Amino acid sequence: MVDKYNCRFNPKEEAVLYCEKYEYGYCESCLTDRSVCSDPELYCKFRTHCIIWENCREVAKKTEAGG
Repeated sequence: MVDKYNCRFNPKEEAVLYCEKYEYGYCESCLTDRSVCSDPELYCKFRTHCIIWENCREVAKKTEAGG
């Protein structure tokens, strides 16, 4: 069962944000350490106000720029 109140990758950690599309929770360390958008290439009706997507997009920009 998916738990939006605990982190998807670190289940013992409390989620600070969650994906509205899939209801996955993410802890603070996941948001700073990795790109966590589950489907960055697929349509998502929540994307226009998604903090997780913005984080994912910034990581992708840095990767493309070589840094």
